[in-house]
Amino acid sequence: GVESMAGTSLTCPKLPCAWEQRRIGSRCVMASLGALLPAYFALFVLPLIPLYLGHIKTPAILLSNIMATRATYQSLYITGFGIPMLNSVFLLGDISRHLSDHGVSRPPLYVFQMLVTGACGSGLLTLLAFNFEDKNGSLESRMHSHLHNLGTVAYFIGAGLSGWVYSCFVIPQAEALGAMNKVDAAWVDNLEWQISRGTCLAGLIRGCHLAWPLTWAYPMLIVECYVIGLGISMLVFGNWRLLMYLDATEPLLDFAFMSSKPKQG
Repeated sequence: GVESMAGTSLTCPKLPCAWEQRRIGSRCVMASLGALLPAYFALFVLPLIPLYLGHIKTPAILLSNIMATRATYQSLYITGFGIPMLNSVFLLGDISRHLSDHGVSRPPLYVFQMLVTGACGSGLLTLLAFNFEDKNGSLESRMHSHLHNLGTVAYFIGAGLSGWVYSCFVIPQAEALGAMNKVDAAWVDNLEWQISRGTCLAGLIRGCHLAWPLTWAYPMLIVECYVIGLGISMLVFGNWRLLMYLDATEPLLDFAFMSSKPKQG
């Protein structure tokens, strides 16, 4: 057996088929079309539109500035970030169920899910909801600014801690138990390394941006989009083979239950 963090032996049920038995199914579609593509569009395509049209000017070119410029931009960011978050929570819950069923200790999985849902999810909703700005610096505008900053801090702390818990406490057990593909695990390790260092870099650039906003506006926008993109990349690339495996062995959309007669009470 494999020793858990508490020192107790874990028994791992045999996986029902080889890792090579994979297919693109509902989970993969949710991960790619429902999570990765909307987030990538919001991060790497959408900022170019207001820059090109002149709706934002240096140094106020960060994502929060774009959202505050026009209601359409805020709506696009709410859907571009909100829909991926909903799909991510569902998929990570399904992945955690699979890992738990195959012997991975539940406490780190619970902590991981709580960080993703509680810190990342709540932080993301807060930073998306509060973006009002006016030139007079009204009380309402200052409240929006403080709440937006609070949501941003909660999101980044949750992303960093959840990545740390997943890569340091979940992945080693899953690999040892044969519950996760080693290529997926390598992706998680690589992306978590980038997230931890990218977050530190973002903090340094943010300090420079506050001191010299004109000089550091574009570097701040680039590193902001880069670090946020790493989080959704970890979900997809760090679990892609596992999602394909689950789609092959446990189809998400199975309508066989509709043809079966309900039990009489």
